[in-house]
Amino acid sequence: MRVVIIGNGAAGATAAEEIRKADGSCEITVISDESYPYYSRPRVIEFLTGKVAEEKIFIKKSDWYAENKIELLLSTVVEKIDTQAKQVKAGGVLINYDKLIIAAGASSFAPPFPGSKDKGVFTLRTIDDAKNIMQYAHGRKKAVVIGGGLLGIEAANSLKEHGLKVIIVEVFDRLLPRQLDAQAAGILQKKLEEMGLSFILSKQTAAIEENSGKKTVKFSDDTSEETDMVLLSAGIRSNLKIAENTGIDKMLGIKIDGFGRTNIDSVYACGDIAEFNGRVYGIWPAAREQAIAAAAHITGKEGEYKGTVMSVKLKVAGIELASMGDISGEGTEAEVKQENENFKKIFIRNNKVAGAILIGNTKDYVKIQKMIKEGSNYTEAL
Repeated sequence: MRVVIIGNGAAGATAAEEIRKADGSCEITVISDESYPYYSRPRVIEFLTGKVAEEKIFIKKSDWYAENKIELLLSTVVEKIDTQAKQVKAGGVLINYDKLIIAAGASSFAPPFPGSKDKGVFTLRTIDDAKNIMQYAHGRKKAVVIGGGLLGIEAANSLKEHGLKVIIVEVFDRLLPRQLDAQAAGILQKKLEEMGLSFILSKQTAAIEENSGKKTVKFSDDTSEETDMVLLSAGIRSNLKIAENTGIDKMLGIKIDGFGRTNIDSVYACGDIAEFNGRVYGIWPAAREQAIAAAAHITGKEGEYKGTVMSVKLKVAGIELASMGDISGEGTEAEVKQENENFKKIFIRNNKVAGAILIGNTKDYVKIQKMIKEGSNYTEAL
């Protein structure tokens, strides 16, 4: 059996590893358009600070692939997938497969306003993105980060480490609008302001213009902010172009079932390119869990993916924060505990834990995740 895996991120590398564990004889080929072996995408932020060496963020180096008899094709672009012939054309070469896993991930989204793709305007997802940003930031004084989500805040803090004054612009009225409610977002913003970051909230970016080497971020209300460089942090979009003209069913992502299967026989998908029950998760745990399920099905093992509890855990400038489950407040009651620098908010629905926000002390992160997934009753033990 020959398994071809497109993509070498969390999903692709995990699938390769799990298949090799279960089957020592099958052929495995991993194709990546990047020039690096498997690295931690979340740690690219740390690399951006300039304080973490590039080699420290690699998870699987090239020798791991060789030792496990996994063919790794780097800097190789997939040009076509032929699901009828069971072939992938990559780097001008036709590669046959018995099973295909599409784990081609996602790309940073650049909003379509004028100037979003000009020189000095960046997105951040890869090691090369971080290198380009650091090179451009050298000697500059100010940066504007458009997007007050998880990546935007972490990237802003990394730029601050290079001595830049950084302003975060967010279209919503609070930071981390998907992970925090207004109360928790206010607490986080105050802490970040004390550490030197600035914020402009409830502002819609309309354009980025350049004049005499300076950039001007223009907002829809006719106000503006001058800066030396801009980092766009407006989310990701699945790399669906790879599935065009293949017959593979897709919408937000490539649609999969609990075993990673698509609507095409012998074709699987997992990670940021996959859509499960109408959702593209776009988070590391989901990518791994989907890859494990796909690998299990391919090798005849048991293991069905049933969804991932939406969660995030980060540390920005020494501030630990975690958010998980449903924190919308709809149909829930909230229990709040606040002591010194620590904030805990548990969302309860029908006496069961529906979600939680933790700032400061996040030691209950894994425990609460498990309670949400298992539908556990709320107890004061939390």
